[in-house]
Amino acid sequence: MEERDVIIIGGGPSGRTIVHMLHHSGRKFSVTLIKDEKVNANRCAVPYGISGQKPIEAFQVSNGLITDFGAELVIDRVTKIDPPAHRVHTECGRTFGYRHLVFATGARPIIPPIPGVASEAVISVRSIDDLARLRQQASQSRQAVVVGGGYIGVEVAVVLRQMGLEVVIVEMMPQVLMATTEPEFITKVEDLLDGKGIRLLGNQKVVGIDSKPDRSVDVRLESGTVLPADLVVLAVGVIPNTELAADAGIRSTRLGICVNEAMRTSAEDVYACGDCAEKKSFVTGGPTRGEFGTNAVFMAKIAAQNILGHSRRFPGVINANATAIYGLSLGSAGLTEKMARDAGIETVTGISKVMDKYPMMDHVGTIDTKLVFNRKDRKLVGGSFLRADNCTAQNVDFISFAIQMGATIDDLMDYQYATHPELAAKPSDNIYTFAAKDALSNL
Repeated sequence: MEERDVIIIGGGPSGRTIVHMLHHSGRKFSVTLIKDEKVNANRCAVPYGISGQKPIEAFQVSNGLITDFGAELVIDRVTKIDPPAHRVHTECGRTFGYRHLVFATGARPIIPPIPGVASEAVISVRSIDDLARLRQQASQSRQAVVVGGGYIGVEVAVVLRQMGLEVVIVEMMPQVLMATTEPEFITKVEDLLDGKGIRLLGNQKVVGIDSKPDRSVDVRLESGTVLPADLVVLAVGVIPNTELAADAGIRSTRLGICVNEAMRTSAEDVYACGDCAEKKSFVTGGPTRGEFGTNAVFMAKIAAQNILGHSRRFPGVINANATAIYGLSLGSAGLTEKMARDAGIETVTGISKVMDKYPMMDHVGTIDTKLVFNRKDRKLVGGSFLRADNCTAQNVDFISFAIQMGATIDDLMDYQYATHPELAAKPSDNIYTFAAKDALSNL
C-alpha cells in the first residue's frame, strides 16, 4: 500500500485548486491526484471549439497544472473507497492510504432515456472526446437539433448556426434560459436568436430518435413534430458523480455528496467539492443547484484551508453566471424573482434601462437591469443584466459581491461610482441606483 497525505479524486477545477493551495502553503504534503481522463477539457469553452477555428489543444487543460505544483498525477479509475481504513483502491490494482481524501469527481451529462439516443449522430457537450466528435459531425452536417435551451445549448446553437447549419433548439420549458434569466430579458434573447435563423421550440419533449440509412436521424417530438437532423446535441444538464461516495456509505442526495460548511462529508477526513458536492444557497441556506466552475474553485479553497488546519466555513453559492449571444451579453447572480418567491421570500423588484455611454458618443448601447430585494429587510437577493456588448460579467460580479456583503436598497441608493463619456453612463445615471430607486418606489 502507498501512503499519501492527500488523495484527490478528479482533475477538474476543484481538484486543481486544492493542489495549488497546498503547494503554495509552503508545507510539505505528499499529494496524489487520480483521474480517469487523460486530458481534461475546459468544459465551459467546449461550445466555442466546435467550429474548428482553433486547434483542439486550445480547449484542453494541461496536466502540468497538476504536476508542476508538486502533485503526483495518476491516470486510473478509483473503484472503491474504504473510509474506516482510510484506503483508496484503483482499477489498475493500486491501493493508497490517505490522511485526507477529497472527492472532486465532478458531474456527467444527463442522457435522457430516449429510444435511439445511442445513435452516432447524438453527442453530448463535456469532454475532449465529445468536442472532437462534435467538430467532425458538425463539419459534415446541414441540419442540427439541440436538445436543451440552457446556456450550453444556446451557445452550441449559435456556433452551429454561424457555421451555416440549420439549427433547432428543443426545450421542455416554455422558453430558453429560464433557469438563470429573468422573463423580461428572455423575449429579447429569443427574438435575437429567431432573427439569426435559429428555430426555437418550447414546451416540447423529444420522445424518439430514429436512425436512417444515410446515418442522419429523425428527431420525434411528443407533439408529433419530426425534425430531420445530421447532428443531435444533448445539452439537458448534468448529474453529480456520487456513486463512488455512496457505495462507501457516504451520505449523498440527488444534488450531490452531502457536505458541511467546511466541505467535510459524513466520513472522517473526507471532503467533497465542485459539481459532485451538494451546494447550499447563500441567500436561502437551502440545497440548490450550482454546477459552475467558479463554485468548484470557491468550495475547493475552503476544503484546502481546512486540510491545512485552518477553520474555514463556506457561506453558500451565489451562482454568479454570464454568457454572450451574438452581440448581447447577459447574466445573473443570486436568485431570480421566481426563485425568491418559490423560496418563500416576499420580494420587491426594481428595473432600469441606462445608456452605457454618454448620449453624444458613438455606438451607444443600453443596459437592462433587474434587481430583486427581500421586502422585509430590504436586502439584495438577486440581480440580472442584459446589454449590447460583452461586459455583463463585471455587473454580475458587482451584484454577487453586494449580495455577499448584505447590501440593501439604501446601500445601492448611496453607491458611489465612476463616470466617463466612453466608459460609463452620464453622472446622474447608474444602473444600480436607478434600479434601487425603482424598487424603493415599489415598496
